[in-house]
Amino acid sequence: MATSFRVSSDLLPSSIHKPAFSPAGVGALLADSFNADVSANRSEFPFLKRGRTLLLVADFGGHHQKQHFDTYTFLILDLAKNQEWLALQRQFRDAILPNRRRMSFKALNDGMRRQALVPFMQAAAGIEGYLAQFAISKAGGSFFTKPAEDEVGAELLKRWKPNVQERLLRVLHLSAFLLSGLSSPGQDLLWIIDEDDIAANVSLLTDLTQLFQRVMASYFSHSLGHIRCSTTGIADDGSLVLEDLAAIADLTTGAFGELCTGFVNEKVFPRKGLITPLPKQLTWKTNLIASWMAATEVNIRRHTTILELGQMPKDTRISTLGWRMYERTFFASP
Repeated sequence: MATSFRVSSDLLPSSIHKPAFSPAGVGALLADSFNADVSANRSEFPFLKRGRTLLLVADFGGHHQKQHFDTYTFLILDLAKNQEWLALQRQFRDAILPNRRRMSFKALNDGMRRQALVPFMQAAAGIEGYLAQFAISKAGGSFFTKPAEDEVGAELLKRWKPNVQERLLRVLHLSAFLLSGLSSPGQDLLWIIDEDDIAANVSLLTDLTQLFQRVMASYFSHSLGHIRCSTTGIADDGSLVLEDLAAIADLTTGAFGELCTGFVNEKVFPRKGLITPLPKQLTWKTNLIASWMAATEVNIRRHTTILELGQMPKDTRISTLGWRMYERTFFASP
């Protein structure tokens, strides 16, 4: 478990490693899409020279009863390869948002945060890393069709309330799946999660780390270095670097949840082969973040997946959205 945070400029020794997402677990549904996505451009993360420490920040939403999907966002990056963003983050905190306000989707009614949103997301576009979003339908039941953990893992899982366990398992398995393709052998991992129900105290974080390691074992064909799980409150060193990275995940999660609900409510849900205009009744902030998702010629890689759960795995509909912008109008197409 992490108790402090320091940015290291160390790089891993050069080695040949071909990223490949595991077909185990949730990878049976997702691996082909993600492997095709990263292979489409081998000049970007995760094919470049790798840093010593890999950071994964997880955020999730959909708790509001009017939302039709639970949303999960994961931001993965090498700390050592993002010195330019770190410099921009310091400038942002010094000049634009100097009072330790946290950027978040729900808090954008605040005037200072509203004014900060555009420069904040412009800086985020320069991150060398991967932003993966998932929307999972609330209808259809569990994401898992059989017990997801071994005996020891199942015992650890009992530390969390039954209504939290499904969400926790989704976060663990999606994180492990993403890391199977985006991590490099020997990297240290810092996994940040800000969720009171899942990481409420140090004791739960310790159990969470053990459970995460057990889940990762079923996905990985290579070994990582030191694995730490923490929250922004525990791990941040006062620079608000982790807070701001977590905010990127939070902002995109909030906008994605509103988009999916709008798709359902306005009966314009994206389908394969169709270019679908975004819902009309979106807030200004979701429209702005959608434009960021559709932006081209930026460093950060983005991948958006919608899973409409069926009663059986074969009945689950999976859509990978490609964001496009046409004449100042934003579209999403599977």
